[in-house]
Amino acid sequence: MRKTDNQQPPTIQGEPILVSFKQALHILEKRGKLERIHEETSLKEIPDIIRKAEKALIFENTGTEYPVASNICTRDNFCTIFGMDWKQIQEKVIAALDNPIKPETVDEYPFEEAELDLTKLPILKYYKSDPGPYITSGVFVTECTERNLSYHRLLVKDKTSGTARICHRHTWQCYTSNNKNVDVAICIGMDPALLFAGAISTKEPMDETEIAGGFYGKPIQMTRLENGISVPADTEIVLLGKLTSELGEEGPFVDITGTYDLVRQQPVVKVTKVLRQKNNPIYYALIPGRGEHSFLMGFGKLPLIYKELRKICNIKDLAFTDGGINWLGCSVSIKKRNDEEPKKVIATAFDAHKSLKHVFVFDDDINLSDPEDVQWALTTRFQADKNLYMYPDSLGSSLDPSSEPGEDRRKTCKAGFDCTIAMSKNRLDFEKVT
Repeated sequence: MRKTDNQQPPTIQGEPILVSFKQALHILEKRGKLERIHEETSLKEIPDIIRKAEKALIFENTGTEYPVASNICTRDNFCTIFGMDWKQIQEKVIAALDNPIKPETVDEYPFEEAELDLTKLPILKYYKSDPGPYITSGVFVTECTERNLSYHRLLVKDKTSGTARICHRHTWQCYTSNNKNVDVAICIGMDPALLFAGAISTKEPMDETEIAGGFYGKPIQMTRLENGISVPADTEIVLLGKLTSELGEEGPFVDITGTYDLVRQQPVVKVTKVLRQKNNPIYYALIPGRGEHSFLMGFGKLPLIYKELRKICNIKDLAFTDGGINWLGCSVSIKKRNDEEPKKVIATAFDAHKSLKHVFVFDDDINLSDPEDVQWALTTRFQADKNLYMYPDSLGSSLDPSSEPGEDRRKTCKAGFDCTIAMSKNRLDFEKVT
């Protein structure tokens, strides 16, 4: 068993910069937000412990060479790791999208080669229904016309191969434009800014390492590997391989809705080499269908929605709705200028995030982080015959079990709720008396 170490993050005026995965764990532990489990814990036991945990976890003794870390990527943990409140993080990500910084390649080679055998890694089977162990935190790096980092789950089939779920976005475009045979590097355990950058799906291809660099205000350090792909130098574990034209069955998989995603025929990854940090590598396990999973998926969309909305309205706040699993529903608060504006906000939000099913628009006096305040405004300021906009037969998310069957997009009826005060009304009649 390898023991984890406590790397101190570099600081500027007390705030961490370029925070590696290990440094993030150290920050959380120092703030009392991480628990180390020293006793031997089997891979079968770990998922249930993670599901019940409120803190980040490190399992030191897993019966493999690797400790397992989990429950890292949450809203509260990100605020702690970066030393910012949630609003500051969102604003900094939006600024990073407008001001990306290119990465730099370093000469130092931080990796050592491990045995080419995926069964030696602490890859977990999260639910009894899983068809096998899944790598859920793997960020695929491809380099076609543009470097791309994006999450794709990998169902491990044997020692050197697995079936990857590839959505029809940038990785798929790279794959299909190269005769369905493309080099990949799968990164497990990265700098937390790269973990959220990898979840951001921009309309046009964009190197996510540049987004993370823009977030920090300095370049991400990269290492070039033998297959020509460059990866962040402080990545804990890297799987080199090819995304092939061979197809295999993937699923059933418990997705962010907590329900099963579809079973599909998906591309097979052939792994050719396993690399790991020379200094105490840690495996990162991400529980599907729970907080980290939905948080990261949603985190990658909010800045893109915000960026489009600020072009058309005076936006105050944006948040995914409670129960909307950080994916299917969002709320927007605006300083309304006319009665037509909420409908434009709704349409723009749907266009910015194609999987959205419900959009709620509120006045700027409503606190979107307070579920009671949101429900109060919906109850007292909304009339379905006047303020409900429906979009039947829209293409929505394949994760919504109530939508019509389909592969990547499924037919659904989207709805927008204008919960703002009409300009012709006396605002005092709608405000809470304090």
